[in-house]
Amino acid sequence: MKKITIATCLAVLLIGCGSDTIKKVDDNKSDPEQKEQNPNNPLEVEEGKKRFNLYCATCHGSDAKGKTGPNIVGVTIEDIAEEIAGNSAMTYMQGVVVEEDHRLIAIYLDELKREGGEDDKFSQEKAELGKRLFFDTNLSLTKTLSCASCHDPLHAFIDARFDSNPIDGALSVGDDSQTLGGRNTPTVAYAKFIPDFLKIDDSTYLGGQFWDGRAKNLKEQAKGPFLDPAEMMMPHATSVVSRVKQSVTYQERFKKLYGADIFNDNDKAYDAIAETIAQFEKTAELSPFDSKYDRSKLPYYHVDHYEMTAKEKLGYKLFFSDDTHCRKCHTTSSNTESSIEIFTNFRYENIGVPKNLTALLARDGHTDKIDLGLGGRADINDVQHYGKFKVPTLRNIAVTAPYMSNGVFKELKTVIKYFDYMAGNGHPLNPETGSPWRDAEVNSTINHDILKTLKPLDDEKIEALESFLKLLTDKKYEGLL
Repeated sequence: MKKITIATCLAVLLIGCGSDTIKKVDDNKSDPEQKEQNPNNPLEVEEGKKRFNLYCATCHGSDAKGKTGPNIVGVTIEDIAEEIAGNSAMTYMQGVVVEEDHRLIAIYLDELKREGGEDDKFSQEKAELGKRLFFDTNLSLTKTLSCASCHDPLHAFIDARFDSNPIDGALSVGDDSQTLGGRNTPTVAYAKFIPDFLKIDDSTYLGGQFWDGRAKNLKEQAKGPFLDPAEMMMPHATSVVSRVKQSVTYQERFKKLYGADIFNDNDKAYDAIAETIAQFEKTAELSPFDSKYDRSKLPYYHVDHYEMTAKEKLGYKLFFSDDTHCRKCHTTSSNTESSIEIFTNFRYENIGVPKNLTALLARDGHTDKIDLGLGGRADINDVQHYGKFKVPTLRNIAVTAPYMSNGVFKELKTVIKYFDYMAGNGHPLNPETGSPWRDAEVNSTINHDILKTLKPLDDEKIEALESFLKLLTDKKYEGLL
């Protein structure tokens, strides 16, 4: 079977060519009559979507309309390949893919052309409505909790209610001000770049929302907290729709965006509510790309250019080096730095995170419960994935403590020392407790292959890495450092 390089076809889409010279598919090819005469095979469209999400969605979105790359709906693979064939930025993605990948992604892009894209004005209006819902405490059982309560926009979209939290924010408190959630609340900043949940093969899963990826995408994730008995505690979707209908303004806006009969079907109305919140979470407000790291990539003569200090440069060099292997899990390509870096590979790993006994005791009254992570999902239930959690983005990492899925670490430097310990390089004591590091909840799936290859880090290198990670903080949160 014919083979082609990723650098000249598929994975190059990950970065986006950013040119206006790409040619669109002839509009005559997508007229209604031809749609009926030559429909794409639905199974091939679905398979093409999976491969698109794997290689392209980070920058082009699941609808190919563009996140950090250009809108490529209706663009042929051939034209894209021609446009970026000489793009030196793609060399890090070089490899081979069979022609079948090429063909299926082209079918998916063509299907998006046939379906047509959502009007940008409506997208903006949906985002504005979703933002109002995001801050609306009326949508929780006792009307005390909103999405923003656990994803505070003033604190990089994490739960910052530390004063009222019995365990320093490791787990979030629900609508009744007593019940604790099961895991540490992740930021939703930059979450729009996470691809739809996808099984690549029996040993590899990718994307999805929540720590275990159980929500396929942002819209599905937005449906969860309303009905979660440890979060907003609403009894069912109909009750959420009823709360929304209490507002005349909400009713008018939903009818304008989704049709006059939108509230005639509670399932469709609930779906629309989730979609507007997801649309808000896709806005630049949550992913501005204006950190000092981003500004360091600007030309030196640019008014916003940031010049790294010597310590930050050392941390930058270490992060992308073979000494630390940070890039293996915390770069989009899992190999090296991309021009549009999200600082995660969206995959799942078990790095042996110690049990958080304080959180377990506060939540369950005992410390025996084991979180099986990805492998514990009812639809996966696979021992080889027990204890694995999605690799988080490192953007805003310095201001989004506590860390790990169970919130066990309070300081960023502790996380770095923990990795050094897991590599067998020292730091036998947890600096936050003064005691030996606790055992992991699941030991059998810890990725020792990567952890044991890390080279020792002295205090200077640890401080340098921490300094670099602070550069990933969005401009509006720099005051929190």
